[in-house]
Amino acid sequence: MLHDPLTGLPGHALLLDRLEQALIRARTRGTLITVVFVDGPEDVILAARQLRNGLRADFTVARYSDAVLAVLAEHDFGDGEPIAELIRQLVGDSPHVHWVTSDGDALPHEVIETARNPPERH
Repeated sequence: MLHDPLTGLPGHALLLDRLEQALIRARTRGTLITVVFVDGPEDVILAARQLRNGLRADFTVARYSDAVLAVLAEHDFGDGEPIAELIRQLVGDSPHVHWVTSDGDALPHEVIETARNPPERH
């Protein structure tokens, strides 16, 4: 599904396409991408609106599955912690926020899998 009918956000398929293109840009331009998953917001429509209104216009906010939203961000340096923290502030403490940053040296499904099941951060 390209767009989610409930939230109006890009759906799973469009997110994967944008991720693939972002990984190519990261490899060729020497930039980074961060993918953040927001699991279980109490109100998906409200969380979607808060993310769309609170994040940069060039970030992709998508509905990954029923109760999971995703954010794809391209940036020049650093890791995804500041982006993940901003997302936590926007959606509150109840949903779980997981993220991964890549320099483009990974396949889209690897980035998704790592973001969905992140290693422990210290």
